[in-house]
Amino acid sequence: MKKYFVFMSFMIMAVSIALLSIPVKASAADLQVKWFGYSQITVEGGNGVSEKYSDPQVGADRVRIGYNATLGNVFSKLQIDFNQAGVKSEETTVINKNVLTSASNTNILPNIIKDADVGYKFNNTASVKAGIFKTPVGMDFNFSGKKLDITKRGMEKALVLERSLGVMVSGRKIAGGFGYDIGYFNPTTRSAAVSGGTPGDAKAYAVRGMYDMGKMFHLEASYGKSETAGGYLPGNVASKDYSVLDVGAAYTIQGATLKTEYIDGKNVEGVDGKDQSVWYLHAGYQFTPMYEGVVRYYKGKADASNGTSTSLGNTFIGLNIYLNPAKKYASRIQLNYVLASGDKDTWNGLSGYTDDAFLAQYQVAF
Repeated sequence: MKKYFVFMSFMIMAVSIALLSIPVKASAADLQVKWFGYSQITVEGGNGVSEKYSDPQVGADRVRIGYNATLGNVFSKLQIDFNQAGVKSEETTVINKNVLTSASNTNILPNIIKDADVGYKFNNTASVKAGIFKTPVGMDFNFSGKKLDITKRGMEKALVLERSLGVMVSGRKIAGGFGYDIGYFNPTTRSAAVSGGTPGDAKAYAVRGMYDMGKMFHLEASYGKSETAGGYLPGNVASKDYSVLDVGAAYTIQGATLKTEYIDGKNVEGVDGKDQSVWYLHAGYQFTPMYEGVVRYYKGKADASNGTSTSLGNTFIGLNIYLNPAKKYASRIQLNYVLASGDKDTWNGLSGYTDDAFLAQYQVAF
């Protein structure tokens, strides 16, 4: 309890300093608001998408609009996703024939609200924000959804802590290229790996350290935990805490991109001994300003509480077509073919394609 008290005292002090430091008077002319939005329309097919329907299906990944606002050192963000349901206590997602159900907005905010935060930036060394936003666990997860190398977030997405209401202190460009995030959150019930937890009784926290060498090299490591991840069991017995460790690196030079990431989750959904890990290797090369080829290989391992273990591989072979190379993500087509391998019939992990699939996406953004 002592370490939690110290941690919370630090967070409360940081927020208090931020609030006291905000100037009382500010001219309306200083307010800067930048709107953004994008739509991602999809065509998907193959047995990995649906065994029941053989014809391609038209859908959408993200349909979003939002803004970033600044007023001196004060900042705020709001992002809405119209492809999400509004207010409901459970979110059911079908990923490659696996049905994932989580109390995705319990004690948080409606699912349609992706981000809603306010904050204050002291300098590059420290800023603080509060609201609902991404927890700092997962390298690929913390990339914008409109800048992904492949059409989907991959097998590691189910293991991150996702978004939650909380407070986070961050710093960037320290001593050249170091950065950090320290966050305290409500239970992360938007995560597929967390199905329970009540604020006040349970909490979540996450920390991340990173190093950047310009835009050429990025390295990060993060750790997070969400308490009582499966809620309370019969007899008022608390389920286990879910913990997750993530390490990632990315290298980009002269049109070539290399990435790797490893994530390891313990006590998935609060079940003792239910563990899962995922790693991937990624290579991309931009042949021309308009065309980029990518290959990404995922390998997942899932352990059940009874000791049963299965593994699954997903290989993404893709082509990214930038219709306006001067603004890469303003108009883009992504084509992916996914090859499934391993224990396709017995895979018991949270996500992953258990059969081959074709994925196409057309994105328009501003």
